[in-house]
Amino acid sequence: MRRADWVRGRLFPLLVGLGLLFLWGPVQAAAEPESRAGKVIWIDQRRQMGAAYEDGRKIMEFPVLTGDDETTTPPGLYRVLQKVEDYFSRKYQVPMPYSLFFDLRHRRAIHEGEVPPPPQRREYATHGCVHVESPYIERLFDWAEEGSTQVIITGWRTEE
Repeated sequence: MRRADWVRGRLFPLLVGLGLLFLWGPVQAAAEPESRAGKVIWIDQRRQMGAAYEDGRKIMEFPVLTGDDETTTPPGLYRVLQKVEDYFSRKYQVPMPYSLFFDLRHRRAIHEGEVPPPPQRREYATHGCVHVESPYIERLFDWAEEGSTQVIITGWRTEE
């Protein structure tokens, strides 16, 4: 058997299987915020809804607005890395009050911003951040802990 045939026939399926096994844990964990200890901010992009959980108990639910195909909000497991109450984006020249940064490299945050009603929500998107309106964002900002609050973003907005 040639080496290329062995890689395609045996090694490749093994690597794919291991990759799927490795990914299943985070996917499963992301789907079940109730099973996580500590503070968790869960963002469901398909539904454009968010929730805050503490030790598996939902304490708040709120509507959100996320990015779209062109300016995505990538699904993943994050942490609140930095809290800035009165952040101003120099890139977009807009205030981003109550910013909970979960991606410092791309400056993505959960912050105060407009969230249109569901029928109009498809017409709007963020630049990759997660918008949350008052009074929810103030409560979320005060509640979240820098460095330890988990942020779980599931799905893609375009799957609506």
